[in-house]
Amino acid sequence: MLQLASLQLTLRFGEAELPRWLGSAFRGGLGQHLRRIVCFRPMHECADCERAAECLYYQTYERPYAKRGRSAPPRPIIMVPPFFGKPLTFEREGQLELKLLMFGNFLRNLPHVLLALQQFGSHGLGEARYHGKNRFEVERAVCEHSGKPVFDGGTIYPGNLEPVDMRKLTPVRGSEFEIGFRTPIDCPREFPPKPEHLLRMIRRRLVLYVNEYGTGESVPGFSCSGTVEPVARHRHRLVGYSKRSGRREFWAWTGIARYEFDELDESARWLLRVGEVLGAGAKASFGMGFFSIRA
Repeated sequence: MLQLASLQLTLRFGEAELPRWLGSAFRGGLGQHLRRIVCFRPMHECADCERAAECLYYQTYERPYAKRGRSAPPRPIIMVPPFFGKPLTFEREGQLELKLLMFGNFLRNLPHVLLALQQFGSHGLGEARYHGKNRFEVERAVCEHSGKPVFDGGTIYPGNLEPVDMRKLTPVRGSEFEIGFRTPIDCPREFPPKPEHLLRMIRRRLVLYVNEYGTGESVPGFSCSGTVEPVARHRHRLVGYSKRSGRREFWAWTGIARYEFDELDESARWLLRVGEVLGAGAKASFGMGFFSIRA
């Protein structure tokens, strides 16, 4: 259905003043350095390049439309930095864990992504880089499915990268779950989302990626019913930047919710597991909508 690789990256910072949300900063900064690494015609427009269909930079930052419809496509790499909720300062040095997701045939571009991140880190992220702060290096990268190191700071081990087919994920068990929305989720109508709404958000994200980087096959529907109670919730006003829409302010949520299902068919159980890997809702490319499940 859809091949996905999930890696946990450890970034080592020196002195740093990091904003409460890093999704837009990481996406934008990586793009600048990724183009310098992969582009062999830097003075030409991407749309005129004969290699655009296979170019990681073009597919991640420039391609305007999805394969189906006229909306913006989902992107073949996703970076999921932690969400602090408040600025974070490292007086001398500190460590940050970053999740990296890669899809389909673009798994082969892992060396380009790691090199671009190292170049990005040497320049630093955000406005504090102009004062010599916010510089980092990729210390290591571990495949979350094999548990093996893929990068140790000097050497890449591509054989340790073990992609997973989303179809083969093990469905969750039980009927009561505590779900922690650890990165902001774009959920303007209500938070926490009701059970059926949450499953729809997961399924919609999966459909987009299956159509774009997978087999394009039909994603099964589901049946569920139940209740949800908030344990903790926080509303955030975020600012994102993209070439398509420029600067944009929007509201999103983080928090914890307790879900109790009266009905949860096998497709719904599988989709919940998919959501734990792929997230839910809009703005995946900014690392939004990722959550963890505890039974």
